Amino acid sequence: MSKIIRAICILSLFSVSAFAGPWLGLIYKKDLYQNHLALRVSGVHPESGCLAAGVVSGDLVIGFGGKDLVNVAQMQDVLKTAKVGSKVAIEIFRDGKRIPLTVTLTERPDDISSLTGSAIGSKMAEFGKNFYKNGEKRKDAPKATLLDFWATWCGPCRQTLPVLEKIYNKYSSQGLEVIGISSEQTKPLLAFYKKQHASPYPLYRDADQGLWRRYGIHAVPTLMLLDSNGYIKRVWSGAPSFEMLEKLVLEVLEK
Repeated sequence: MSKIIRAICILSLFSVSAFAGPWLGLIYKKDLYQNHLALRVSGVHPESGCLAAGVVSGDLVIGFGGKDLVNVAQMQDVLKTAKVGSKVAIEIFRDGKRIPLTVTLTERPDDISSLTGSAIGSKMAEFGKNFYKNGEKRKDAPKATLLDFWATWCGPCRQTLPVLEKIYNKYSSQGLEVIGISSEQTKPLLAFYKKQHASPYPLYRDADQGLWRRYGIHAVPTLMLLDSNGYIKRVWSGAPSFEMLEKLVLEVLEK
């Protein structure tokens, strides 16, 4: 299963609305048990209640809340109204035996990349004070955010900048925020802004490459799309078309 699909599995099932609140902390693949839905566990977050309850990779989740598992919504409905510290009953199948377990729900951590192998699903870290241009244009509560990890020397990055400018100008008034992130020195960044492209959105200098390392940025441009709560919805590398970018942004803005 690819990293992106694994991330989708964990986010679609074990997080509540807007990815906040309590969770089970599992990655799974859908399976069957006695003609009904089951979930084959392929990963367990080290700080989750499931790990504390004894769930391990390879287990088959066959029951939830005292009932056979019928559909994903059955679990989502419980998690949407549950609180951190609440207890839920699950049943697993292991080594030919049905095993009932009680799981204490834990708070979903901001960074789940160690579990999913991807930045998708993690909450974006807070920015520092290193906005070297247009920092005053930051939005207090953006509905969607596009992050552009880029470099002045990168050809595809330069192709991306006009696309980002166009989508920012079109949707900023509807709640879209765009932030350009570079780790270069301030002098070449300011020179590029003055002589090559004066991006209208906030520009940030990741001086120690902390954000680059945290999210495993190895190629430029790499773009991230965040929802209104700051959770990373999509990550991709390469110069996007305006049509592609607009479609993805609208999926978040119109939620």
